[in-house]
Amino acid sequence: MRLEADIRDSRKRAVELEAKVGAPFEKEDRYHHLVKRQSEIEEQLDLTKNQAPNQLEAVADNENDEKNSQQQTQTKSNRQTRKTAVCV
Repeated sequence: MRLEADIRDSRKRAVELEAKVGAPFEKEDRYHHLVKRQSEIEEQLDLTKNQAPNQLEAVADNENDEKNSQQQTQTKSNRQTRKTAVCV
């Protein structure tokens, strides 16, 4: 009985989903608008597909360098504080 009910439910869902297969994407207009806007922005920034990833990598490397520099400075400050605390 349970298997038969599962089969009926599956068939019912299959029929419902088949009707949606060819249906247009409900947010298609918004999608096309955003794709067009993205192209405009890329054009204004003069980015190409090859440049964009390289620039992102360069920014990420610079951010990592800055973080490492800040961490080293903080570590040095902490060490100096410890030395002072030990001397007192």
